[in-house]
Amino acid sequence: MKPFLLSALILGCVALFVSCGHRPTGEVVTNDQQPKEDKYAPYVEGNKKILHWENEEMEMFIKRYQWQMQRTGTGLYIEILEPGQGECFREGDMVTMEYQTFLLDGERIYCSDDDGLKQFTVDRSEEIDGLHEAVKMLRHGARARLVIPSYLAYGVAGDGNRIEGRKALAMTITIL
Repeated sequence: MKPFLLSALILGCVALFVSCGHRPTGEVVTNDQQPKEDKYAPYVEGNKKILHWENEEMEMFIKRYQWQMQRTGTGLYIEILEPGQGECFREGDMVTMEYQTFLLDGERIYCSDDDGLKQFTVDRSEEIDGLHEAVKMLRHGARARLVIPSYLAYGVAGDGNRIEGRKALAMTITIL
């Protein structure tokens, strides 16, 4: 009988220890962990504010120079000065262009007169996304003005040369 009591006592202790770790369904956890959505909420809100300020800066630039621009769904601003001829460029087409690139404070950063013509394959090169999007709205011989938000330009990192991170750009381009 003693082995039976010893076994019952051990089994009871194990059951007691196991039941101490059990939480009833619906009980609130009181540790400092937050759901992922709440943990990242301040960063999301901060990025929204930065994008709002950048958009205001782009709109003030456009208003200051009295450009008549259209905004695409991605946030790119474009004004087609000369429509050009033929079909619009598509993925895989080779584009050669003259260009000037400015920061929104008016400082000229790059220019084809100094740096040479820009030549690239649409959607298959490392050019900025805003430029790929713009040339697909243009034809041979077209001239356009662009205002490109940072997320369609060089993003948070910048270009590693003359353009800092989170900088919107203005460009004038002529397709050759």
